[in-house]
Amino acid sequence: MIDWLLVGGLLLLAIGVLVARQLYQAVVMFIAFGLLMALVWIRMEAPDLALAEAAIGAGLTGVLLLDALGHLREPHRPSNPSLALPLVMTGLLCLCLLAALLYPVTERESLIEQVATSLPATGVEHPITGVLLAFRAYDTLLEVAVVLVAVVVGLALRMSHEDQPAASQAHSPLLSGMLAWLAPVMLLVGSYLLWIGSYRSGGAFQSAAVLAALLVLLKLAGFSLQRLSSGWVFRLGAVVGLGFFIAAGWLAQGLGGQFLEWPTAVSGAFILSIELVLSGSLALLLYSLFEASPAPLPLQVS
Repeated sequence: MIDWLLVGGLLLLAIGVLVARQLYQAVVMFIAFGLLMALVWIRMEAPDLALAEAAIGAGLTGVLLLDALGHLREPHRPSNPSLALPLVMTGLLCLCLLAALLYPVTERESLIEQVATSLPATGVEHPITGVLLAFRAYDTLLEVAVVLVAVVVGLALRMSHEDQPAASQAHSPLLSGMLAWLAPVMLLVGSYLLWIGSYRSGGAFQSAAVLAALLVLLKLAGFSLQRLSSGWVFRLGAVVGLGFFIAAGWLAQGLGGQFLEWPTAVSGAFILSIELVLSGSLALLLYSLFEASPAPLPLQVS
């Protein structure tokens, strides 16, 4: 019953996001969709994906969408959206999934057994961390590159405008008081998520999401973080994650292996070092999207 309720809730929220007559309603339903999707990942015993979905898919992305609403020149005028294309695409997707389920499989390889057999050679105990940074390190490397390219393109578009970034500040004594207690806890949680990634659910992306959220809260509370979003500090921090990943791959190749093939004796140290650098770099990249947001434009009501 819980699974059916989750599926029904996801479908209703997805449809609601598409047909919402107000952008604010669509953003709120999108955030609710992300939180419900995190519960789905938990039900599927994938806590790593649940953490990433709740922190990035719903949390940080929701903050960016809500912030974007304040920069629209004109209020959103309701339209009459057509459901024909979404329904057709949904039907085609369901047919593809049904065909995949009904397709006869004569010989099936157990990837779980292969991962369990090869995991000790990676130096980590958690299979997801082993898959992401050992067995499929190329995929993770490209994911980091995609995030970097997306941020660079977004900032380039932002710099093409003449107005200055918004002085985002909540002017809330309650937020400033809470941060005195909340900031150390969030820093500790981010570090803990990074550390436990070697043997439990966690890792660089989850840690980066928490650290980026901490930077956003510090900015809203009025702390000056200008150096983290401009100048050489930002440029270095933005590329150090991807650069360190590539350099580690070259070092592994120089030690007699292949590119991104970690030496068995020190593979755990390689993975932990990469995750440590990636967490800080990704946090800075995620925060920069919020920091560079333009000042809100006054609404023009005719």
